[in-house]
Amino acid sequence: MVHKLALLVASLAASLVLAVALGAAGFAPGATPTPRAATTTTTTTAAADVAPTPTVQIDPVYIAPAPPRKTVTVHKVVKSAGGGESEGADGAEGGD
Repeated sequence: MVHKLALLVASLAASLVLAVALGAAGFAPGATPTPRAATTTTTTTAAADVAPTPTVQIDPVYIAPAPPRKTVTVHKVVKSAGGGESEGADGAEGGD
């Protein structure tokens, strides 16, 4: 029950923080959008005054090719657990 109460309080706090942040940013319900500043107007004469860019020479860069990939094959050899025909292959018999 304590966990549910803590979760409720945390979600309410998060909602309050989100509402305050969106309200401060102008995204509140019923908020009127702020008009854009008049200083954002552009003029066409400013674009004509820009000097042309100089010619750029591009030098080729040669990189050594990557070495070919090598294939590595791993063969695991597992020692037999014993039993079957291989048991007692060394000639030693169990003492009866």
